Amino acid sequence: MRDERSLTLSAAHAAQQIRDGKLTSEELIQACLERIRALEPQVQAWTFLDEEHALAQARALDQHKRNGGALGPLHGVPVGIKDIIDTADMPTENGTVLHKGRTPGRDAGVVTSLRAAGAVILGKTNVPELCADFQTDSPLFGTTRNPWDLARGAGGSTGGGAAAVAARLSPLEIGSDLGGSVRNPAHYNGIFTLKPSEWRVPGRGHVPGLPGKTRTMHWMNTYGPLARSIDDLDLALRIISGPDGYEAAAAPVPLGPTPRLQAKDMRIAVLESNPLVKVSADTAKVVQATARLLAKAGAKVKSAAPAGLDWQQGWDDWCDLFYYMTQGLEPLAAREPMFAGTDSPDPTVRSAARATRLNMAQFFALLDRRDRTIKICESFLDEYDAWLTPVMPGAAFVRQPSSEPLVIDGVPYPYFFAGTAYNFLANLSGQPAVVLPCGFSKEGLPIGLQLTGKRWGEAKLLGVAKALEKLLPPCPVPPNYA
Repeated sequence: MRDERSLTLSAAHAAQQIRDGKLTSEELIQACLERIRALEPQVQAWTFLDEEHALAQARALDQHKRNGGALGPLHGVPVGIKDIIDTADMPTENGTVLHKGRTPGRDAGVVTSLRAAGAVILGKTNVPELCADFQTDSPLFGTTRNPWDLARGAGGSTGGGAAAVAARLSPLEIGSDLGGSVRNPAHYNGIFTLKPSEWRVPGRGHVPGLPGKTRTMHWMNTYGPLARSIDDLDLALRIISGPDGYEAAAAPVPLGPTPRLQAKDMRIAVLESNPLVKVSADTAKVVQATARLLAKAGAKVKSAAPAGLDWQQGWDDWCDLFYYMTQGLEPLAAREPMFAGTDSPDPTVRSAARATRLNMAQFFALLDRRDRTIKICESFLDEYDAWLTPVMPGAAFVRQPSSEPLVIDGVPYPYFFAGTAYNFLANLSGQPAVVLPCGFSKEGLPIGLQLTGKRWGEAKLLGVAKALEKLLPPCPVPPNYA
């Protein structure tokens, strides 16, 4: 068995040890693969492992270093890729039989950037079918389990990647987020993540649709890293962000240096619970404790939310825009079955009924409302450096059918509505959000909180997150995975 101490390293520290000659890429990749072989039957995080090629690449990178070659910022470090992101030489199947066996033959832009930085693509990680759930249960690859409690879900849709990072199967994952798909699993698994600003990271090679369908994700969706430290999020963002020559919407906005901030220099707005779904008592306690921690360190902390923000209208707009993108170009016969849901008690069903019959005037009115929401949220952050809020209404739940309500402290809520009630806003506003593990439930499950910042303000937001990270204990390790 290889020395597994290397598996506790962050991606940045692993890269530094490889540069310093204290560790080789082959040793690190071998350690990861051996740990995956031992633990994968329990967690089921991976859909594909490229063992032979990963080891060959690691040996080549080690030889390159011995020859005195230039080293990239992730030289020799293993990375997992969500199985909705194209990899030229590995399957990208989106958790569905409709994509079974699909090998795209070309890397997504983020994968190209990672390879150029010296990363070793270890394999692909599990997602729910079509990435359409916040439990990762794939008809192709089974259910990813939460390493903190195997009876509970790992979140979604980047559930496999989050579980892999939490269980120390890899130090870094690249996922994507349309309604919490990196933030939700980071929270459930006790790790860190960043949802960047809309279009900070080019979206080429993301495969949300079905074969032969027109590309749908023009708004709100973005790639994002999952890791065990803020430094790793910062490093990964600088590698994958910026124009790639393909995506016209990826503006050349400079990222700038990440400031070194102290809590005493920061103004933080705090939201304990929103009007849509009341958080659990455990979650509220973690919000309160984190706000006290910041205030004790000198930050100016205030309970606040954007003035004029209509939470229900905002959720409706986010959901309607999602359905319009994914269903608007479908034939009438495919959309008509959804029309009957107009009066459903489930807000998600009502949204599908609305969005699948929107005319052009209604669609542009929706985009106009979105613009107003962006202005409200941006103006709010003129007064604060970041906004601290819950990620989900509760800790990881025991796996259940998505047709059943999600129960928070005894109160049932429509499943999809509850699962997106705290994540939708940063997608609708296009603002960046960072998730940090901040505490635990009474069952010992991790509870994360998110910091939201201004559009294109990732550097400052990461500086705020780093200051908070210093006040918190180290990234937690699932009890049976230390």
